[in-house]
This record gives sequence, structure tokens and C-alpha cells, in this order.
Amino acid sequence: MHQHWGSEVEFVDVVIRQAHPGPDVPTYHSFEQKMRDAEKYKREDRIAWAVLVDDLPGTTHQVYGGLADPTYIIDAEGRVAFYSLWTHAPTLHTSLEMLRTQGWRGVVNGGVDKRPHVAAAMTDGWKGLRRGLPQSLIDIETAAPTTGVGTWLGFQLRPLIAPLTLRAKPLPASARLGLGVGAAALLLFGVRALTRNRKSYVSENRRLKARPRGHR
Repeated sequence: MHQHWGSEVEFVDVVIRQAHPGPDVPTYHSFEQKMRDAEKYKREDRIAWAVLVDDLPGTTHQVYGGLADPTYIIDAEGRVAFYSLWTHAPTLHTSLEMLRTQGWRGVVNGGVDKRPHVAAAMTDGWKGLRRGLPQSLIDIETAAPTTGVGTWLGFQLRPLIAPLTLRAKPLPASARLGLGVGAAALLLFGVRALTRNRKSYVSENRRLKARPRGHR
């Protein structure tokens, strides 16, 4: 996103809270601690844009809705043109294109995207979780069972699925059609496999029931 839009759009990250606290990344108890963590985040993740730090109570975070992973697009007049409850680069890319055609002013793309874009989080979310291990994994599995394990699995498959789940632009119509056909074929294959297994099980069960008992 930044590579494509950095010359036209000012990017800003805001550090709000410790999303997945653990032994090495505890919950923030001072603003200085929050500042050090922001500096570490910018350095280790090689962030090329500004990283700001919310105050300790999270005033800015609350003003902007207190969401876990939002992205806001602010227009040239300082108004919210669009926001995504779950950061999703292709949707943001489309919204920025629309905003540019409007002279960088006004609401675009319906103003909000409330869809849960889980695929990106499952592919890239383990980086945040592993900083707080083991407590972070215990907490997320307690709150939402299988989420942490699923995030770990998604990260293992990252080389395979990242070009799709972490793409910066929307997929072309032909690619979406191809994925839809592939998913339908995979689903059909799975249903047929389950049906064959069920028929084999029923047939074997009937054969065993019909077999004469041997003499003792």
C-alpha cells in the first residue's frame, strides 16, 4: 500500500495498546513504556512512515471507536472519508482510488466496511501473538477457541497463501472467477469423498451384520 500510495497519501500508524500481552510484552503501565515499544515496532518492522503514540488511557483510540484493527482514511478537509473495521488493503486501495477521483474530498465506498476480513489476520497475525507467548496464546484460545492455533497454521502456510490473502490490490474479475470455480470444485470433491466413505462404511457394516457367526 505504501509503495503504491506513499507519494500521494500520508500514512500514519497509532500505537494504542498491547494487543496480545505476555511476559516479554506486558500491558502498558506508563507512557514511556509505550514510547519504547513504538520505537521498537518501527525499527523491527521497518516502518517507513510516521508512528504516533496514543496517551496511556487511549483517548484517541476511544474517539475513533475503540476498535481492534481499524484503518481510517481522512480526506483533504480532515474528515473521515472511509473506515474499515478490519484493515483490508484491497478495499482501502479501491477507496483511495475513488477518493482521488473526487479531488480527495468526501465520503467514498459507502463510508465504512464492516466485513470481517479474517484471511489476512490468520495469515499475518501470528507475528503479534508470538511476542506475548505463552500468555497471549492462552488468552486468545480461552476467548475464541482454535483462533490462536488457526493463526499459527496460517503463518506456516504464509508462503503459499500470502500472495492472495495479503495482496494490496483487488483481484481481477478473471482471478475471482477462477478462485470461485476452484473453491466450488474443491467443495464438490470433498462432498463426493465423504459420500463415498459413507457408502463404503454402510456397505461394510451391512456385510458384517449379514456374515454367519462361526462355531466356537
